[in-house]
Amino acid sequence: MEQHLDTQVQREIKKFSHEELKAITNNFSRKIGRGGFGIVYHGYLENQTEVAVKTCTLESTQANKQFLAEVRSLSLVHHKNLVTLVGYCKDGVNLAVVYEYLPRGSLFDHLTGKNSSFSLNWRMRLNIVLEAAQALDYLHTGCGMVHRDVKSSNILLGQNFEAKVSDLGLAKMFSADANSIITLSGTPGYMDPEYQLTFTLNEKSDVYSFGVILMEIVTGEPPILTARESIHIVKFIKQKLATGSIDDVVDSRFEGQYDMNSVWKVVELAMICTRDESANRPTMADVVMHLKDCVQIEEHRQRGKLQPSEKSYMNMSSISTSHSMSVSFAPISR
Repeated sequence: MEQHLDTQVQREIKKFSHEELKAITNNFSRKIGRGGFGIVYHGYLENQTEVAVKTCTLESTQANKQFLAEVRSLSLVHHKNLVTLVGYCKDGVNLAVVYEYLPRGSLFDHLTGKNSSFSLNWRMRLNIVLEAAQALDYLHTGCGMVHRDVKSSNILLGQNFEAKVSDLGLAKMFSADANSIITLSGTPGYMDPEYQLTFTLNEKSDVYSFGVILMEIVTGEPPILTARESIHIVKFIKQKLATGSIDDVVDSRFEGQYDMNSVWKVVELAMICTRDESANRPTMADVVMHLKDCVQIEEHRQRGKLQPSEKSYMNMSSISTSHSMSVSFAPISR
C-alpha cells in the first residue's frame, strides 16, 4: 500500500526531503499549532508562498498509517473549501505533510477567544459553516469519504475568512464498505453517540459532529461547557429550549446584530443533526441547502429589510418529536 501511495502521490504533488523542510521552515523555528501526531510549523517555499508543515514525531505503526492516510486523502480530493496539499516528506523516519497556510487560524480559536483580535459576527459565522458544509458534502457525495474528525478546530480560515476543512488523517472511504466495523476515532465532544456504541461508521457521524459546530457558532461555547459542571452543548441547548427561550444561549458578542429567524433555523438544524439515531439525521446536502436559506435571511437583515431588534419564535415541537428525514422549515410568523 505504501509503495502504491508513493507512486500515486508523486504524480500529483511534490515530495520534499527532510533537508528541504528544514530550509522551508528556517530549521523548524516557528510553531503555529499541534496536530494529533506532531507539531505544525510555518514556512516559505522558494517562491515565498506561505505553507504549514505538519510533522509526525511518533514512531509508531498507527502514526505512520494515519500519516499515509492524510497524504492519500488530500492528494485525491480537490475542493475550494478543503485545505490544499502542497507536498509531503517521507524521508526515513521523518514524516511531514506540507499544505497551504491559512493565516486566520481556526474557527475554534475565534469562538473561544484565543484569537481575540477579531470577533466573528453572525453573518461571518454563517458563511464559514456553509462553506465547511459544502466541503463535507463533497467528501460524502463526490468522494464517498467520511472525514471522521469534524470539529471547529479543523475548520481553518483564510485571509478573507474563507473556510477550509483540514486534517483528513482519519478519513475513510465508505462507498464500498459504509457500515464496516472500524477502530473508534474522533474527538470527545464531537463524536457521534451511535458510533461510540456500535463502532459502525457512516457519513451521518460527520453530520452529528457538524451539528455540534452549529451549536458552537450560536453560543460561542465549546462542546463541553465547564462553567459550573461539565455538560455537553447538546444537553445545554435542549435545557434552554425546554423553557421556550433562546436568548440565553446566543453569543453576547453579537450585540443583537442578527435576525432571530436565522438563529432559530440554525438551532433547529443543529438539533436535527445531533439526533441520537443516525437514520433520523439529514444529509450534508440538506444541511447546505438550509444554511443557504439562513445566509439569505441574514443578508436581507443587513440590507435593512429586517431590524436586529425584531424577534420571532418558532414551534420547537418538530425538534423534539419529529423523526422524519425531511428537513423543512415553515415560515415563521411575526
